This record gives sequence, structure tokens and C-alpha cells, in this order.
Amino acid sequence: MKKYRCLLGGHNFLINIDGKNRKHGFYQTIFVEADNPKQAESLAVAKIRHNKELKEITLNSQDDPPAIHLETIWEFDIADDVGIAEAGRTFYPEKKWWQFWR
Repeated sequence: MKKYRCLLGGHNFLINIDGKNRKHGFYQTIFVEADNPKQAESLAVAKIRHNKELKEITLNSQDDPPAIHLETIWEFDIADDVGIAEAGRTFYPEKKWWQFWR
């Protein structure tokens, strides 16, 4: 199996911060072992989808689900040390499409 580092992006996550429910996006790096890049993507997305902490803070209704997608994937060389701990999520507030200039 090969080792991969996947940068994933999430968007449309309704989260309560400071007493206000707002839509947020995030980026997170996930390390996985897989046979090919497609399988690595599936494993990384599943890892985030099943993350207990993220599920607990997400307030979306079923008719407005959040989404997770692959931004970038890197395959590690066999000599690379992949014993790196996974980094946390970096959240950002999402803006409405008409607020692009802010």
C-alpha cells in the first residue's frame, strides 16, 4: 500500500460560534494508506465524515447538507517518514455569493 496526504475542503457547515449559527468552511490534512489515489480520497473523506467531534458541532438540517471534497493529494515516497500527527481543522466563515468583495 502507498501512503498519501490529502488536503480536504469542507463547506456549508452550519456551526454555532459565539452564540450565532453561521455557515463555515474548513481545510484539513488527512494521512491515509491506500492502493491508489481514488481509494485514498474515499478513505480521507470517510474519515472526516465519521469524525465524532465534527458531527457534534454541525447543525445542518438534512435538506441542507454540508459537503467535503478533495483539494489536493500527495503520494509519499517510500523513503518519506509519514509518522506525522494529523493537523487540526482550519475553519473560516463562508460568505454569501453576493458578499464576494468583503
